[in-house]
Amino acid sequence: MAWRTLTLVCVAMLSACTTGTERVAEVDRPNIIVILADDLAYSDIEPYGGEIETPNLARLADNGMTFTYFHTSPMCSPSRAMLLTGVAQHRTGYGTMAEFLAENQVGARGYEGQLNDRVLTIAERLRSGGYRTYMTGKWHLGRDSEPSSRGFDRSFTLIQGAGSHFDERGYAEFMPTVTYLRDGEPTELPDDFYSTDAYTDELIRYLDEDREEGKPFFAYLAYTAPHWPLHAPEETIAKYEGKYAEGWSALRQKRFDALKEAGIIPADAPMSDEHPDVPDWDSLTPEQQAHQAKIMAVYAAMVDRIDQNLGRLIAHLEATGELNNTVIIFTSDNGPEAIDFTTDPIFPPATNWVAENFDNNTENLGGPLSYPFYGRPWAQAGAAGHRYYKTFVTQGGIHAPMIISWKGRIDSGGKTRAFATLLDIAPTLLEMAGIDAARSAGDGRPVEPMAGKSMLPYLSGRSDAIYPEWDGQSFELFGNEAFISGDWKIQRLRKPAGDGEWKLFNLARDPNETRDIRAAHPDVFARLMEGHQSYIEQNGVILAPDDYEMFGT
Repeated sequence: MAWRTLTLVCVAMLSACTTGTERVAEVDRPNIIVILADDLAYSDIEPYGGEIETPNLARLADNGMTFTYFHTSPMCSPSRAMLLTGVAQHRTGYGTMAEFLAENQVGARGYEGQLNDRVLTIAERLRSGGYRTYMTGKWHLGRDSEPSSRGFDRSFTLIQGAGSHFDERGYAEFMPTVTYLRDGEPTELPDDFYSTDAYTDELIRYLDEDREEGKPFFAYLAYTAPHWPLHAPEETIAKYEGKYAEGWSALRQKRFDALKEAGIIPADAPMSDEHPDVPDWDSLTPEQQAHQAKIMAVYAAMVDRIDQNLGRLIAHLEATGELNNTVIIFTSDNGPEAIDFTTDPIFPPATNWVAENFDNNTENLGGPLSYPFYGRPWAQAGAAGHRYYKTFVTQGGIHAPMIISWKGRIDSGGKTRAFATLLDIAPTLLEMAGIDAARSAGDGRPVEPMAGKSMLPYLSGRSDAIYPEWDGQSFELFGNEAFISGDWKIQRLRKPAGDGEWKLFNLARDPNETRDIRAAHPDVFARLMEGHQSYIEQNGVILAPDDYEMFGT
């Protein structure tokens, strides 16, 4: 267990470590930074074999632990609610996406479409425990429950789920502009605004201006990249021009092979079938190939720019002497995004709105006057062998990268296949900070219990797993359902994405869900189904009607 041993982390207010009785003074409670990428594929970055230049994420992994079996919800708002509260998605107000409530879910408890007042955020809990609390980036948890009302001392946030990375333009005719708030009040953007750079600048400014001896900080840095529209500075895009000329199937194979080489998936693991609507690269004209290769270059530049800004943040922590006592967690909210408003009729008016207001000619892609989308073929490549992508409970939608670093405290460079989810981050951080996860709101209102597990016992070597045998977590969105416990997963996909039947997979041997083994393991299937049904009943899950169709496939 030495490879994942936490070296004498006895945080104030916790019981003594198994390796000694000394406790660290309260002033040594760690600073905490949680960095959330938006629609990042787990195969994109260097620690998972990706070709996109991400040396700072590699450095973070070298100084910490890389989780290769980490899970999210299938989509943005439910994931953000889970991350910030540790509470089951269906209790937070985001039983589904607020934008896509089914008729039978409207007005129901747990489906309020904003972070409800029955949950506490990490920021609320940490601030009550003496932490300074900051947020910059994407909120997407409701205008009426914005960050300054949910425990953040200072914040600079995009309230909606998407928008231009260069200005306030929105994403459809009904949302032509988006809202940015600074400490709860509307604010204007500067002329040289680029989202990833600006969020990092703002956070560093907070850390500089509010430094207070003996008072640690919690920062939530929620980048909007690489979510559409695909925008990046010209000089970063230039690094990737021509890199993706071989096309999406070639990239998918390279990513899949790299995962095998890194030991993240078995050498004999099969890929899932390619989506039937993904065209053969050779069927495209040279002009179409150039256009699509440029789209992928812009996406890569967005990921690269995240890494550059992580480097700036780490350099600042080093310069101020804070790095060695700062826990940094990096993850994504879900798998890669396949939707393209210019071709998919999700918001029909959006197709015309993009065409009428933006210039998506190849040479203009990535600039402020363009509005390109990632699209299904590249999303499938990013999922790297997995089936489907964001919005689905398949591994392509819920398997994400996660790196946790605490320099000098967590043994460096380790990889773990321990099952963990976004729900486990909040209880882990509270335990590291010495704050009781059962603490109430302080005003007498009932508070929903956390559903996640602290990862600290596992990281410290006091436990062999994060979840006990047969314990696990459920996943549900738009009526598609899954439950994972250890290596096992049960899953049901509604038509047209699936056949509506429950299936069983062993993700250790078959990480891409290609072989249904329910018939061979009826006892395993029954145990997992029992766990999932318990979740459905205890958390008030309301499945959308059978004829509800959100995104098709």
